[in-house]
This record gives sequence, C-alpha cells and structure tokens, in this order.
Amino acid sequence: MKVIKHWTIKIFFMTLFISAGVSVAAEYFISNLSLLASIGILAALIAVGVVFDIVGVAFASCDQAPFIAMSAKKNKKAHSALKMLKNADVVSNFCNDVIGDICGIVSGAAGASITLKALVFDFPFPDLVVSIAISALIAAATVAGKAWGKTIALKRNKDIVLAIGSIANFFSGGRDKG
Repeated sequence: MKVIKHWTIKIFFMTLFISAGVSVAAEYFISNLSLLASIGILAALIAVGVVFDIVGVAFASCDQAPFIAMSAKKNKKAHSALKMLKNADVVSNFCNDVIGDICGIVSGAAGASITLKALVFDFPFPDLVVSIAISALIAAATVAGKAWGKTIALKRNKDIVLAIGSIANFFSGGRDKG
C-alpha cells in the first residue's frame, strides 16, 4: 500500500510538470504559427497520444515468458523490456494516463486556440458551429486513432515491447545486437 501511495504522489507531480511544460510549448507554438502549422502541431499532439496509448496497451497485455527466455540468453534488449514488463502497471499508467491524457487535454486547448485563429478568417458558418466542428474532429481523431492503435497493440504487443526495450537499452548505454 505504501508503494501505491508513493507512486500516486510521484505521478501527480510528474503529470503536473509535464502537462505544464507541454501546455506552454503548445500554446507558444500555436499562438505564433499560421493556422495550417497550428493544425500540424495539433495533429502531432494527437499522434503522440495514440503512440503512447499503443505502448501502454502493449505492456499491459504482454506476457513476460518470451522475454524471460530471451533475457536468459543474454539479450540486453529483452532484459530491458523485461524490467519494464515487471512494472507493466507503472509503464501502462505513465503511457496511457500521463502522456495520453496530457496530449488529450492539451489537444483540446490547442483546438480552442485554433478555433480562435479560424474565426479570424470569417468562415461562412456561425462561430459556435466552427468551435463544435473543431472539438468534434479532435475527439473523433483521438478516439479513432486509439481504437486503431489498441488493435495493433494487442496483436503485436511482443514486438512493441521489444522495440521499447531496444530504445531503453540504447539510452541506458547498452549496445546489444541480440
């Protein structure tokens, strides 16, 4: 129970600082870019949320057994993946809830900024229609992307976990070719 409480407090502050940083960066870029470039930033935020959702679901659904076997054969990438798999709840929470939710929330805020930019162009639609259309498109793209991603994550969870293990191994200084 103490570990859960510690993680909850830690994740609260991590989320607070990451979301503040991402929000500031997104607002800065969106306020200083053209409408089209701002839409590109928004699309990137949605894509990041979808990718992290894929990783979170892959870790939550992946069996450790193949990674135990690969790790026993001195595969450092599998060893890195196995260490993360042993904490799949934390990895999944970070990917799905911290990064995924931050991207979702910041996407909504970015959508509001884009709506204001779009209204400057005097579209032949009422302001409310433009605002609702942009919000609905953001929600639809996010939900559809995550639905697509979950299918991939469940079918290819071992490959995804091993790829993340490779990335973790690389950044931890390991250079295993196995």
